[in-house]
Amino acid sequence: MTLLFMKYITSIILLIICYSSLFSQRSFEYKSSTSGLIATEKTLPMWATANKYGIIPNSRGGLLQAGVFSDFNPQKKIQVAYGISGAGYTTQAENKIILDEFYLSLKWLKIRLDLGMIHPEEEYNGVSAQNGNFMFSGNSRSMPGYNLHTEYISVPFTDNVLAFKFNLSDYTMLDDRFVDQTRVHYKSLYFKISPWKRLELIGGLDHSAQWAGNSPIYGKQPSSFDGYIKVFFGRSGGAGSTISDSVNVLGNHLGNRRFRINYKANNFTLSLYYDNFFEDGKIDNMTSIPDGTYGLYYAAKNKKQLISDIIYEFTYTKYQSGSRHDRPATEEEIKKQDRDTNDFYYGKVVLGGCDNNFNNGEYRSGWTYYGRSIGTPFITTSAPNAEGITLGTFNNRVIAHYLGIKGYFIKKVPYKLRLSYSLNYGTYGTSLEGTPEQFSFGLEAGILRKPKAPFHIDLGIYGDCGKLFDNTFGLSLSFSRNGLIK
Repeated sequence: MTLLFMKYITSIILLIICYSSLFSQRSFEYKSSTSGLIATEKTLPMWATANKYGIIPNSRGGLLQAGVFSDFNPQKKIQVAYGISGAGYTTQAENKIILDEFYLSLKWLKIRLDLGMIHPEEEYNGVSAQNGNFMFSGNSRSMPGYNLHTEYISVPFTDNVLAFKFNLSDYTMLDDRFVDQTRVHYKSLYFKISPWKRLELIGGLDHSAQWAGNSPIYGKQPSSFDGYIKVFFGRSGGAGSTISDSVNVLGNHLGNRRFRINYKANNFTLSLYYDNFFEDGKIDNMTSIPDGTYGLYYAAKNKKQLISDIIYEFTYTKYQSGSRHDRPATEEEIKKQDRDTNDFYYGKVVLGGCDNNFNNGEYRSGWTYYGRSIGTPFITTSAPNAEGITLGTFNNRVIAHYLGIKGYFIKKVPYKLRLSYSLNYGTYGTSLEGTPEQFSFGLEAGILRKPKAPFHIDLGIYGDCGKLFDNTFGLSLSFSRNGLIK
């Protein structure tokens, strides 16, 4: 079913790309680059690899990237855009070729449909530690599937004071993982209130779930349309589901409550935001507070100044709804329980704590993809086992401070600076000894960006200092060329 779906989607993309190329005049943008990566240790520093779509290998070596893209044509009612890009790298450990993006996008008014593999849209001008989204940060490779989403649509009769946007998407995970061919369902809904033209109040909810697939312990998991409906509405599983899924909700559910306040002045924009992450389908309660990311972002209108964008983010994931998932029930509580005596939760009171962020008992690879965290990079994934399978995360109770800055040196050299400091507690099940501290930095600059130059040159300087990662210093040097094919 999954392979048939992928072949079907691929055929559609290729057909429409060929049709659009043959019967319309279009220009294409090409991007190509070659990079060298070195470090004082075998692994690269954190900010050399984090939030780069899972393309950069975590070791010394060389990287080649290339892609061709077309943009939307605003003169058409139904606009079409598409792209394909790939990467290849060679390191001491392995050589690999990666299909990075392969997508077709259709747009009508404010509605858009993406098919295939595509990077998430960049938020906060690329300076956020997690691209403004705790769950989908751009830290891992893109999953194939579809995404139906909209821009903000004004609610009728509100004089543009109230608007909403939504998305609905489904993906397939193609990496080697504990539950093979896991599917991912994702949807969101946001509302924006603009009581004054300079002020925006935004609130929304993201909901995602891993489901279906083949488990080496529990066998084939429910994957029918009835199972999809249960996943969509967060209902418990039926026949064929595990004990946990039959008691709780079918699949591994994650969510994110998102709140934004934007102030738009003449020369700058100021944003204050909070993402409250939760697990286990806890949409209707707030037990995961104070966990999440708190952020403050400043963006100048003039991007050619020394500091055009600056962001501070505080990430806290230490609470996780408390340290206990359940406790023994009292005799009075047992009498009130409407459970079979053989039920796993008979004689227990579920407290709902110990969420174990990005991990799951059935979907043991957790919220990871090709060995990278899909969400915030501050939650650290486990090393692959002997079969090359990542079994979730070993460090998800974190307190992290992050500062991102972007601008231009002397109005000619673009740069981006990332600084982070974190305290790492491990998990509730396995604490990290001594609560390791970690400081990491990354400075990237375009040292040659003259229009008439045959290529651009970018330099990256990175470092890790602490007890979570090896103390290491790294450099990257990239030669790139972008242009138009008409």
